[in-house]
Amino acid sequence: RKIWNLDHAIWTLQGRHRDMVHFVDHVYDSQPLFPAEVPNVYLPGKESGKWGYFGYSERTLDRDKLDEFKTRFYELQGWDPATGYPTRTALESLGLGYVADELEEQGKLGDT
Repeated sequence: RKIWNLDHAIWTLQGRHRDMVHFVDHVYDSQPLFPAEVPNVYLPGKESGKWGYFGYSERTLDRDKLDEFKTRFYELQGWDPATGYPTRTALESLGLGYVADELEEQGKLGDT
């Protein structure tokens, strides 16, 4: 977790913001995730409350659902859900107070 937060802080210092975390447009369109010549890939999953093997190659992603996921993910990490920036609380809990200081100096420390 410490390495994950340090890596994310480096990305933040390099200019990464929550709005930059997304997939390329075709992943959200009605086109399948993989080209047609790739056979459907069946993987274990849970759909409608039941476990089974489901074909995932032909799925697309929902932009709004991804945005909801990012909000929940950032909250679980202790990062600012509005910007995706790490917070002082999260970093200090991992012994990374010096990283929080650098982010604050650069104006990229998340709000708690």
